[in-house]
Amino acid sequence: MQYHLNEGSFSLYSSDWLDNSMNVLRDDSNGVTLIVSRGPVPEDSDFEKEFHRQWDTMRSQMTHLQQSEFSRISVGAQQQIRAVQVTSQFERNGQALYQHQLAVPVAKNATLMVLTYSALRPFTEEDAVRWEALKKTLTLHSTGQDA
Repeated sequence: MQYHLNEGSFSLYSSDWLDNSMNVLRDDSNGVTLIVSRGPVPEDSDFEKEFHRQWDTMRSQMTHLQQSEFSRISVGAQQQIRAVQVTSQFERNGQALYQHQLAVPVAKNATLMVLTYSALRPFTEEDAVRWEALKKTLTLHSTGQDA
């Protein structure tokens, strides 16, 4: 398997590798973090069920949770990518968190990729514009192995 990163690529020996990687991008000047996480979707599930399962697991770690409905949407320049979106605010370890999350299937539905746009403050109108731009500009590689 050839694994690609922004910095380069490398070959891995033949095996059943699963990409459970995470990228954390920080915009310190605007107080925003974007986290891109990936993980396998079990054979008896799909990306949407797996996203809900992960949310069910995390709920016990959140207090004062307020969240939107989970919405099925289409993203990408041509609205060609299926996705599920949710917005939330909650406290974790006494810290208020505000999040937009987008879950998309990658690599023929075998991988769940979640984009989390997060701040330690309420979102602004500028954040809303940036979140919409991120969703509109999302493209997926056919292999699903680029990080």
